[in-house]
Amino acid sequence: MIRIGPAGIPLSCKGRTNKDGIIYTYRTLDLNAIEIQFVRGLYVMPDEEAQIIRDYSEENDIEVHTHAPYYINLAGDDEEITMSFEKILKSAQMAGNIGAKTVILHPGFYGEKSEKKTIKMIIKNSKKITGMIKKEKIKVDIGLETMGKQKVFGTLDEVVEVCKNVKGVIPVIDIAHIHARGNGCLKERKDFEDIFEKLKPLKLKHYIIHITGVLYENGNELYHLPIKKGDMPIAPLIEIILDNNYDVTLVSESPLLEHDAIYIRLQVEKAIMKRTGKEEAYYKDLSEVV
Repeated sequence: MIRIGPAGIPLSCKGRTNKDGIIYTYRTLDLNAIEIQFVRGLYVMPDEEAQIIRDYSEENDIEVHTHAPYYINLAGDDEEITMSFEKILKSAQMAGNIGAKTVILHPGFYGEKSEKKTIKMIIKNSKKITGMIKKEKIKVDIGLETMGKQKVFGTLDEVVEVCKNVKGVIPVIDIAHIHARGNGCLKERKDFEDIFEKLKPLKLKHYIIHITGVLYENGNELYHLPIKKGDMPIAPLIEIILDNNYDVTLVSESPLLEHDAIYIRLQVEKAIMKRTGKEEAYYKDLSEVV
């Protein structure tokens, strides 16, 4: 199955609550996933709104993920780690209330520590926070996102290593971040195949993939771009997904949020039409290509 959706409330949605966003995503955009953003800071979501989001997503088969506040550091000093635990736990509680599958987060920074020491700290603290979540009886996974800057923990190899060592932690594959960190490394089909090859030890049944265009310099992400403005192709990724019948959720993080979510959908449907020889396709129906 291929699911597609925006990372946040669609820009063209008149209502600016998460409840409005999920309804608009489904009814108006005909998309079946959304990543609800807590990135600018936590807030208290009213129980009524949380229940509406949970019920609506279940009734209409919409996959919901959440993103914790940006500044989290599982490799920091004691104060930073304590603060990070609080943010992640509160995000997980809200994710549980709305029926989300995942709390996605940025893992942390190397600082003055070596890469080896940093990964040990992040594995240790990931085990602690997953233990807290389990104790609270919240059924959500922690999603570690691949990161796009050299000073930030989160190469694909590092994320895979943490996931191998901590139950309840899964990778979130931000291909723009991988592309930027590799100074434009994703150009051909094989480049994308290498990503899935590195993920094989995790035996994933489902992949969460962030997509956007990106401007980068010297192996560092500068900022997001519309997909068409970036130099990373997405057609090879879509071909691999269809060839392997991967179960994926494709999340648009583009500045043109829902516009590029629809663009991703159109590219998927274009690839389906190419395979079937038909003039129409629907991204939710892969019966003729798998």
